[in-house]
Amino acid sequence: MSDSQVVHVFAGTTYLLTEPDTILDANVKVDLTRITVIADGAEIGAWHHDAVKVNKVDDVVHLTAGGETLVLDVDGRDLLLDLLGFSDPDLRSSRKRRTRTSEYAPEGRNRFSLADMKTQIIEEGANRIDRRLAILMGAAAAAIILGAALGWGPFRILEPDSFPIGRLLAAFGGLGGLLALYLAYFDRSRVTGSAAAVAAGVVTFTIMYFYARAARLGIGFMLALLGAQGLIAVGVAGMLRRPTDDEDR
Repeated sequence: MSDSQVVHVFAGTTYLLTEPDTILDANVKVDLTRITVIADGAEIGAWHHDAVKVNKVDDVVHLTAGGETLVLDVDGRDLLLDLLGFSDPDLRSSRKRRTRTSEYAPEGRNRFSLADMKTQIIEEGANRIDRRLAILMGAAAAAIILGAALGWGPFRILEPDSFPIGRLLAAFGGLGGLLALYLAYFDRSRVTGSAAAVAAGVVTFTIMYFYARAARLGIGFMLALLGAQGLIAVGVAGMLRRPTDDEDR
């Protein structure tokens, strides 16, 4: 378990319920998915949250996993039980009192829970491009691919009557635009997808430039040129988009 994933560390002592005389110093680490118990510097167990059962007995925590029950006498017992999903009327009352008296808890804020933290992390990582920009990005990529499939006139970038390498490269630029759309909208990687859109647009526009120097312009060339410009514009707009007030809240 890396330190960056640890939600909380609880210090105290532990012993097996069947061996109450063997008391060990312990640290209990809880992250978003696992709980790890370290006793006298050695890890004695690590389990997923749904693989353990916890209960409050007097002033200690009983943690049952793999057929064994560990008795945990740690600081912050109530928070540990809360993190592991234990529901208790006394704990709920205690949390309400802490919410009312804490200067860090805004009015109306829900109590702390591990599920809320997971949801918050997922939402913070979901950085999707605006839907309208995604539609424009897809249309631009489709225009490039369609333009590459249509005629560009009788001229070639390299030698006359050679393979139409320019159209092939433009088609790859259009595919790059579709990849950018996937990253920016469906994969929720706004900056990465927008950068990919800019790169695809620049490559396609460069192909258009070299072709324009030696050729008369056909309708397919014009479509691909407009698509490349659209990818550049939408990609830059996606990278520069600032969160709205609702997103900030």
